[in-house]
Amino acid sequence: MGKYIRLTERDDEIIQALCLRVKFFSQRQVTDHWYEGDAANTRRRMKQLASIGLIDRVLLRARSLPVFTGPLISWTPGQAEPEFGKVAYACSSRWRKRHVQSCAAYLATERASQRYGGRMHGEVKREMQATHDLGVSQIWIQLDLQSPDLADAWRGEDVMAPSRKGQKLPDGFIVDSNGNTLSVIEFGGSYDESRIRDFHEDCFARSHPYQLW
Repeated sequence: MGKYIRLTERDDEIIQALCLRVKFFSQRQVTDHWYEGDAANTRRRMKQLASIGLIDRVLLRARSLPVFTGPLISWTPGQAEPEFGKVAYACSSRWRKRHVQSCAAYLATERASQRYGGRMHGEVKREMQATHDLGVSQIWIQLDLQSPDLADAWRGEDVMAPSRKGQKLPDGFIVDSNGNTLSVIEFGGSYDESRIRDFHEDCFARSHPYQLW
């Protein structure tokens, strides 16, 4: 007989977010956002969820994240073009003295995606991609704290990829009940001026409001 664990509302929130919204959360992100800083309780529960095949625990090499206080750009069609050089400087300068370190993280399994929808995300990619994806997860957490309705309406790039053939793929999409894109969200990482401009021009062409963090 297989192991049975009753899932809580918190379990559902975490796993659904991993299936529909982000690629993975670091253990620290889960601890701080859902467990009020209780690392031991986080590890215990995540181990239980892994034992029934809903999440996988992996080790990452990634840079520590800067503190996010809000988006670097919040743009809506009709507004002036942002100052791309100024934003690029803010993107690059925030990584100074932030070193690569190891951390545990959790991602959804195929079994979880069958239960909650979305897509499993498979293995973690190269170091810089891991840093970027943890940044995206932190933005979602920030939005969940400030605007839970928007966080619920967030769909991740893997979920939206089938509908974006031949198009740029932002990190997050805020969608309506019919799945139509209302706005998009991007983590600027250490983007240079050219990459930020390209992102803006794509959103401009599609009349998508956006936030770039």
